[in-house]
Amino acid sequence: MRIALIALAIVGVFTYAPLALADMSSTNFEIRWDTIGQGGDDTSSSASFLLRDTTGNAAIGGSSSSSFEMNAGYRGGVFDQVITFEVFAQNNGSQRAATAAVGTTITCSTAGLAEGDFVALVQDEGASQVSAVGRIISIGAGTITVDELRDGGSAPVIDGTADFVYLLDATTAALSTLDNAVVSTALVGFDVTAEVDGGYTVQIADDGNLRDGASDINDVADGTVTAGSEEFGGRSSDTTLVGSSFDTADSAITTSFQEVATRSVVSFESRDFVTLKASISGSTNDGSYANALSFIVSGNY
Repeated sequence: MRIALIALAIVGVFTYAPLALADMSSTNFEIRWDTIGQGGDDTSSSASFLLRDTTGNAAIGGSSSSSFEMNAGYRGGVFDQVITFEVFAQNNGSQRAATAAVGTTITCSTAGLAEGDFVALVQDEGASQVSAVGRIISIGAGTITVDELRDGGSAPVIDGTADFVYLLDATTAALSTLDNAVVSTALVGFDVTAEVDGGYTVQIADDGNLRDGASDINDVADGTVTAGSEEFGGRSSDTTLVGSSFDTADSAITTSFQEVATRSVVSFESRDFVTLKASISGSTNDGSYANALSFIVSGNY
């Protein structure tokens, strides 16, 4: 029994709330921050830079009590909290064999790869695969070097057997043709920079089961997507989750948002990924099955 193509649309959005700081306000006015200076209290910007300038300050320093906190001095109150969020899916058409990996240098074909690309390294592709993601920082003669290989607790060990490198540049995650003898997989990764003291949380949800008309593929219910069983689910590379089971089991993706990655501190280019897994049984109807996944990142305030 074979099923043609499963494609999952990826939607990446983020939300954040500004930090609640001490403002001066009335019914009609609000002063976010005030300074005592001799001029130059202004904000200037160009396409690449932002400058907040103040000439002269008094009473520089921080102080606090049980109810209040003051950060006095040069633009002490200015803090633009920003979250950036990139979502990227495995491009099956970019598959190439990985024959070795030493540190963060991978031996593979470099055709179609460029510095700055996100890539996935997959060991023993299938139900028990070990994966890692990184961004290419240099390309050599038959090798690529990435800035890191972010894995799910175990680093890939590459011996050239069923080991692959994929570009992570697709907007759909395709599980390709399913066969009841194997588990098909695809990675969806995300890169987050969060200038938020409490860090961030990434959550996942879908718009219903993988489906083709009246036929659908069941969500995994026993913690493992198994060849020969009609099941679909995912597992996160973040092994520190407390809000869901995605770090310890193949978990059902539902219409309710569930945690798949989190950090508790200010983060720069933090990466994680979800490994999507699907299998069919001998009674699964042929068809092209699809659903839509949404990933949302929010600041921890």
